[in-house]
Amino acid sequence: MRIAVCDDQLEVLNAIEDILKNAKDSNIESIDIYQDIRHLKEEFQDGKQPDILIMDICHEFNSAISKTKERQEGIDCAYELNQEYPELQIIYMTGDTTIYSQRIFLKPVNLLGYLKKPVDPGILKQLLKIAKERLKQDEEKRVTITCQNHKQVFYLDEIRYLESNAHRTIIHTLGNEYVCYEKISELEKKMGGSFVRCHQSFLVNMKYIRRIGNKSFMLENGEEVSISKRRYRETQKQYSRYSDEVMM
Repeated sequence: MRIAVCDDQLEVLNAIEDILKNAKDSNIESIDIYQDIRHLKEEFQDGKQPDILIMDICHEFNSAISKTKERQEGIDCAYELNQEYPELQIIYMTGDTTIYSQRIFLKPVNLLGYLKKPVDPGILKQLLKIAKERLKQDEEKRVTITCQNHKQVFYLDEIRYLESNAHRTIIHTLGNEYVCYEKISELEKKMGGSFVRCHQSFLVNMKYIRRIGNKSFMLENGEEVSISKRRYRETQKQYSRYSDEVMM
């Protein structure tokens, strides 16, 4: 498991890092700590995405920073990240449970748990066990692809479509684009039944299709993806079966 911890208090970050380092049988691959939400978000944008985010729900910046989108509370940042990365498991922590006990339901996230400061090591370790089981169940929903000389783990649900272009494959996700040199035909074998090869150059996640036209798919974000004439009939059948299964 890859874990990120974000809190504006360094002593809290160090305490949680110590707990995580001493957690046995938790399969922790990496622990990254952040005292600044902006740094955390930059890491996500650069492709460094954890499996679990332990977030100080009332994270504050220096008062000299103006109250713009750059200055977010932890609850706002977690919600924003979870919109782009829906499989991210979030653990909130706070020193005052009364203030946020209702607000957390106004901005729902993929919530794993809730910790009160000072953090109880036993509770945190129990949450890690639950996270470990969730990740096992989600394993078949993930795919590992080598991008720019390092292995990148993608959740299938975060990939809109793959595009083959000039001996490269571009992976279009909900939040970014990644380039790899694996053939789209090889990647197709890894993607599962929710993807349809509608064109020699495109492999589309049917979850994000808004409608099918005569020559293309319209995706929910407004993008159009071409359907080749040769593949149209089979593509239409696959999409129809997928739609029926989703509606059941």
